[in-house]
Amino acid sequence: MKATMVSTDQIVRVEKQVARVWEGVTEKGVPFVAYITMVQVRASEDLKQFERELVHKQADRWTLQAIDLRLII
Repeated sequence: MKATMVSTDQIVRVEKQVARVWEGVTEKGVPFVAYITMVQVRASEDLKQFERELVHKQADRWTLQAIDLRLII
């Protein structure tokens, strides 16, 4: 599967782990919510640039409903 995800401003706890909520869509157009607990940047890459690109958008209504319902696979 290929997908595009955008980080949101929402932080939640998933099974004792802190996770940032990301909104995504598959290349076929199926929307989803992802709960990301860790992202690793290769040591050879510019971590500061990665942090600058990690722009947080406000979560949309559908995402907030998914968080409330705990739709986690």
